[in-house]
Amino acid sequence: MKTPALAILFAVLAGAAQGDALPRSGAAITQGSQICLRADRIRGRTIVDNQSIVFRMDDGTYWKNTLQKPCVGLEVRDGFSFATADNYICSNQQRIRVLGQGNICYLGSFTQTASPVPGAEQ
Repeated sequence: MKTPALAILFAVLAGAAQGDALPRSGAAITQGSQICLRADRIRGRTIVDNQSIVFRMDDGTYWKNTLQKPCVGLEVRDGFSFATADNYICSNQQRIRVLGQGNICYLGSFTQTASPVPGAEQ
């Protein structure tokens, strides 16, 4: 009798935990500790500051990247370009070029966030 009751309890707890989780994204893949976004599924990006960019994906999810170090001019120029050979932008590998300045900076880690600007409500 105890086994079915425990199974139900675990199912209820798992459902409650999933309710607080961010939505699963089909626009991002995880390979070990590395997260890669599909470039063709990026629908927008918000430059938060010289070290943070939030990518809006076509599935409604948001992914914040914290650059490896501050990128001079990124926030002021409000734009960057990148090139990819395989349609994926991967954490700690992709380099970006600040528009109008040419500064090259490197993306850092990706974390999923609930809104385009960290700390703001969606």
